[in-house]
Amino acid sequence: MKFLHYFFLFISFVSCQNAEDRARSSAGFSAPVSNVSRSEPDPKGMANPLMLTAAGGADIGRLLNAYYRTGQVDKMIPLFDRKTKESFTKEQLRQMLINLQFGYDMKLSGSRKDGNKYTINYVCQINQTKVVKVLDVIVENDTARVVPNNLKAGLVFK
Repeated sequence: MKFLHYFFLFISFVSCQNAEDRARSSAGFSAPVSNVSRSEPDPKGMANPLMLTAAGGADIGRLLNAYYRTGQVDKMIPLFDRKTKESFTKEQLRQMLINLQFGYDMKLSGSRKDGNKYTINYVCQINQTKVVKVLDVIVENDTARVVPNNLKAGLVFK
């Protein structure tokens, strides 16, 4: 019985591949489409903090959270606004980011745009309690940048 199940699964996979190949050839593509490298960000997507394509479609808040959780603090620094980066040295920023309490689950729940400023809301799971956190983001030179609430006090969100 399992063999029959796997056989039908294999047949459906092969037929989907053939249909995809036929669609490509009828659209004028002669060679298979290669995977796009994620190392080069799409400049159009970097201005929208809700759809950063360099992060594979993740929003800027969850990208910051992922970098924090994986210990990639140096990758967090370029995501902050110019004023924040000018106010502190790189080592001071690095130390403040290491000391954040930012290792919780978060989901995008909404946003509001006002000119080049975005206010993004997240529902966060902190100590088994759902909390709404607000992140301010601005667009500088067509790139979204986080404006932390009070980084010295360890607060990125409002």
